[in-house]
Amino acid sequence: MIINRRSFLAASALGAFSSAVPSLTPKAWAQAKQVRVANGTTLDILSLPDVRTFEVFLPKEGAYQTSVTYVPGAVRAIQAVLVGEAEVGISTLGSGLAAVLQNQDIRVFCLASGARPYLVPVAAKGITSLKQLEGQEVGVISLVDSTYYLLVMMMRSQGADPTKVQWRVVGGGAGRANAMISGAVKAAMFQVGQALDLMEKGSFDLVPAPFDGLKNTIFKAFWAKRDFLEKNPETADAIVRAHLLSTREALNKQQFMSYAPPPLAPMTPDVISRSYDILLKTGPWDPNDALLNKTAGDETVADMVRYGVISSPVDFDKWAVTGHVARAVAKLGTV
Repeated sequence: MIINRRSFLAASALGAFSSAVPSLTPKAWAQAKQVRVANGTTLDILSLPDVRTFEVFLPKEGAYQTSVTYVPGAVRAIQAVLVGEAEVGISTLGSGLAAVLQNQDIRVFCLASGARPYLVPVAAKGITSLKQLEGQEVGVISLVDSTYYLLVMMMRSQGADPTKVQWRVVGGGAGRANAMISGAVKAAMFQVGQALDLMEKGSFDLVPAPFDGLKNTIFKAFWAKRDFLEKNPETADAIVRAHLLSTREALNKQQFMSYAPPPLAPMTPDVISRSYDILLKTGPWDPNDALLNKTAGDETVADMVRYGVISSPVDFDKWAVTGHVARAVAKLGTV
C-alpha cells in the first residue's frame, strides 16, 4: 500500500490506514494480534521509517493487524495510549515523562525516528549565529515544547543568552512558517524538510547550530503501557526488531531514495535528497537503539528539569525498559 503525505493526513482525519500480511486466511486474520499506533509526528522524511516499521516490517514478523494514525502532537499520542485507543504511542520524551510524573504506568521500550534532537533553527537572512537571536522575536509552540527548549540548549552551548530572546507562541509547523513569512517572528525551529520549503518561499537561512552536545539526548521514542509490554513480550520484541530493520534501511541513502518519493509527494526527490543529507548529521536514526540506556536517560531527564520541561526527575527504570531492545539486537546483531 503506497501512502503519500496527502493521503496520510486524509486517512488520519477519517481514522487509520492499515496493512496486513496479504496471505492471511480469514481465520488467521481474525486471530491476528492488533497493534494500533498513535503517531504524534506528521509523515515526513524523518518519520517515514516509523511508519514503515508498522506498515512494512512488522507484518513480516507474524500475524499482526497494524494501523498507524496521525494525531496532533506528542501529548495526544500519549493520551491515545492512556485511554486505550492505541497500543503504541510515538512521542517525544517530555510528553511521556510528564504523564509518568502523574503516575501513569507507561514505558519507553525502544527509540523512534528522531531518537536524537533533529529540529534545525531557521532565521531571516542576516541572522547568521545563535548569538544574534538575542533581542529578536522567535516563534515556538509553547515554552515547554522542544521548539523552545532545544533552541535554549543550543544557545547556551554557544554562549548566547536565551533570556534576551522575545519568545512568541505561534503554534505548530504551519503557524511558525506563517509567522516567519509575515515577519511576526525572525526565527523558529523546524524539521529539515519544512526548513528547506520555507527557505524556498522567502529570505531565510539555516542558522549554524551545535548538535554534538545533544548526541546523548534522548528525544523521541515508542511508548506503551507497562501492562501491555508485560502481557505481550513477543509482540513488543517483534515491534523492536521491525523498528531496527526499518531504521537500518533508512540509513542507506540509496535504499531510502528508492522508496521515499511516492509517500513524500509532492516533495521532490531533490528536496528529499538535500533534506536527508542535513538530517543525517543530527543523528536521528539509531540502528541499534544504543542510546536507550540509563546514562543517556538520566542526562536527558536532568536537562529537561533544568530547562523546565518537566517538574522533577524520574528514575530511568520508572519510564524505560531495555529488555526488548537487548533481545532484538541479540537476534539481529549490531551494525
